[in-house]
Parts: sequence; structure tokens; C-alpha cells
Amino acid sequence: MSKEAIKDIIGNAEPPQETIHEAVDRLAKLHPLEFDQCSKDEAKKLRVKVTTLEAEVKKKRPASINADEKQMIGPQEAEPWHEEVDGLELFNDLTEAFNRYLALQKYQADTLALWSIFSYCINAGNIAPKLLIYSPEKRCGKTTLLDVLVNIVWKPLPASNISPAVIYRVIEMIGGTIVIDEADTFIRNNPEINGIINSGHRRSMAFVLRCDGDNHEPRQFSTWAPNIIAMIGKPQDTIVDRSILIQMKRKKPGDAVQRFIPHKEEPKLRILASKIARWRNDNFMTLCSADPQTPAGLNDRAADNWRPLLAIADLIGNACPQIARLAAITLVESEQDEDNTSIGVTLLTDIKDIFEARQVDRISTEDLLFDLHALDERPWLEWGRGQAITSRQIARHLKPFDVAPRTLRMGCKTQKGYEWVQFKDAFDRYLTDLAVTTLQPAKTNDCKEICIRNTGRNVTDVSPLKPAQNKDCSAVTDTE
Repeated sequence: MSKEAIKDIIGNAEPPQETIHEAVDRLAKLHPLEFDQCSKDEAKKLRVKVTTLEAEVKKKRPASINADEKQMIGPQEAEPWHEEVDGLELFNDLTEAFNRYLALQKYQADTLALWSIFSYCINAGNIAPKLLIYSPEKRCGKTTLLDVLVNIVWKPLPASNISPAVIYRVIEMIGGTIVIDEADTFIRNNPEINGIINSGHRRSMAFVLRCDGDNHEPRQFSTWAPNIIAMIGKPQDTIVDRSILIQMKRKKPGDAVQRFIPHKEEPKLRILASKIARWRNDNFMTLCSADPQTPAGLNDRAADNWRPLLAIADLIGNACPQIARLAAITLVESEQDEDNTSIGVTLLTDIKDIFEARQVDRISTEDLLFDLHALDERPWLEWGRGQAITSRQIARHLKPFDVAPRTLRMGCKTQKGYEWVQFKDAFDRYLTDLAVTTLQPAKTNDCKEICIRNTGRNVTDVSPLKPAQNKDCSAVTDTE
């Protein structure tokens, strides 16, 4: 058969440059973790099942690799320092090291010092807060901070990209501190990797179940390890909620920091790592029984996240316990901004403000939408693809709070809307940390900006709107 005839049958596509057997031979030369990162793509390219490809690659893999998977090139644990280490001196040296290379905000260096010690002591407690390093833009010092951390923390495993399977496999094989850089490029739209990272927060639940081996038998993999995540912006709220946050900012022209030159600075940092290892060895048993008091005002999750660091600070003593608690309060308060609030809680907050501004106990969906769209610094006017949020989208976000639109009598007609009483439980449960006073409808006539924006519409007069007490229209307020 001629070449032209073959092309007529299979099209103009060129024949594959690599046969399936050649591909298996090539993949068998990879380390198991490297193969795990590309197995799905390779299987798709070869048009075979991932499990089939894994089995064939394992058969072709050299016996030395199969037998020595746990001896992969990986992090070396710091050799403990040769003499006893003073905790306060170690804490001060760590804090000074972070401040030497980075223009940090108040209490951030102290927090980084305590978290670095925690990475060695993770097995002394039941909670493993992630260290989340984020910035609004590039060139804010994240890379330099990671350069410092990977020379200090326990058995660092740095990666600029990582697959979900690699996380639990590498933890299972060798352990260590997972250091993920550039997380904004792959973590936000990856629910599997988010779930695996989240699972490692509480020791009792730090496992994932996966089918493994030639027979695909269910197996439990540990996800219990310190995690450092660096990115532009923030990940999903579930990861933020399980993290201690370090927000990086570009240094100002007057900020003086020392340039990090690896071959000069790394030996100094590794001495600190050795001292942490020795301090851990000498104090581990005491840490296991620690039960530190957390500052008032921290919510339950924040208190959980800070408890391991506070236990270390209390054991160090001197001024460290007070510094640690001030750091906890300062950093947690800085996190409680609009960006760190879930969209549901943000919506509840704005609806509460609208009720108070209008001084009513019910509102139509139409008026609620109008008021939400009038908030310039909120996302409601450009909610999806530049379009304003709709009544259906509002209802969907309120459903988890057991709030749904009702058919209400509004003057002479009935309309879909909401009543204040529907939100009472949600306000009490989710806005108490944000509110200074009791959440009740305003009793004054001091209208907020949202009322001023409504003067062009047919809304109530300055006098508070009251629900009609009868079925006719005589009790409707004046519209002028």
C-alpha cells in the first residue's frame, strides 16, 4: 500500500515517534515520585489506563529502584547541637536571622521563629498549623523567606509544583516539611490537593485512603507533616483557616536588609537548625504534656493553630510567652479583614447593615438587590463575568444558613423577600466576632450611605417603615 493510501486511511497525522514499549522503558528509568507526577499525562498520551501503565512500568523498573524507594534523595535531618541549647537565646537568634534578610512587620519574625521550632516538634501535639506566606504582588520577599526557612525547618522538601499523590507518598516514605512555592499557579482550582493539605491539620484525621499496588488494595496514607505554602493571594478559606498567616509586603526605600547570599548565609542558618534539633531532643517530653492558655478573643480554630507555638514559647520562658501571645492577637486580628471572610459571611454582614439602615423588619428581594448593588467596595455589582449578583445567587449563598426567600406582604402587594427574624440565628452565630454591639435593628434615624443612595427610588420616607397590621392599604407609609 502506498504512503498516500495510508494517509488517506489514518489522516495526515505523523506516526508516533515513540512506541508504547519504548515509553514504558523510558518511564521505568524515572524515580517513583517523578513517575507519579507525570503518570496521568503519560497514560492519556498512550491511551491506556493509569493503573495499567503503573503496573507495566513497575515490571520494567530496575530492582534497585523498587527495593530502595525509601532511600530517595531527600532532606537530611539536622544533626543535634553538641551541647545544651538555651531556648531564649535560640529564639532571639532565629528572630534576628529572619529580620536580617527581610523587611517584616511587627511580630512576624517572632512567629516565624516559633513555627520553625514547631516543625521539629510536630509530634508533641495534635494540631499542625500550616505556615501560609502570601503577598498581593510579586517581589515582596517570599523567595528570600523560603531561602531562609529551607535551611532552618525540619527536613525541608521544597517544590514549586506538586501533585496530590506525591504529597502523601513523600510524607509516608520519608517525612519532612513540605515547602510549596508558587502555590497560586496550581492550588486554587485543585480540590484534591486542597483536601489533602487540609487533612493534615489534626493528627487524628491526618490520613487519606487510596487504592495502591498491583491489586489496587485500599491503603491508608499519612498526611501528618509541617506544611509551608507560599503564593500570591490566598488559597481557599479552608486552608487559610488552618494556617498561621504571614503577609509579605514590598520593602520601603528606607528599609535596610542584608542580601541573602546562599554560600555565605546557609552555614549560619544550619547551625540554628542543629540547635533547634538539640532543643527539641531535650524538651520534647515536656512539650507532649503542655496545655498553654490561649489569649481571649481568638476563635476556636485560631486558638488551635497557635497552641503548639504558645507551648514552645511557655517552655522557653522569660519574655517569650508574652511576645507569642501578642503575636497571636496581632496576626489574627490582621487576618480578620474583608478578604479573609467567606462570601457567605460577607453577604450576611451587608444584609444586616441594610436592615439596620432601612430600619425595617422585612425587605423585598428587589430592594435588597438594589442596596447590595449600591455598595461600591463590595463584589455584588460585578459578581460573575461583570454581571451583578442575582436573586437566585443570593438565595443559594443564604441556603447554608437556613435562610430562604419568602412571599411577604409589602404594603398593598405581596413580594418575594426576607424577614429580619430569618437571619437572627445566622447573625448570632457568624457575626458575633465582627460585632461590637448586640445585633439588633437600629433605633435611630441616622441613615447610612446605603439609604442616601436610595433617595432616587420609591422607598420609604425618613419615618421608619412598619409592617401593615391589617389587610387593606390604609396603613402603608407615605412614599413621598
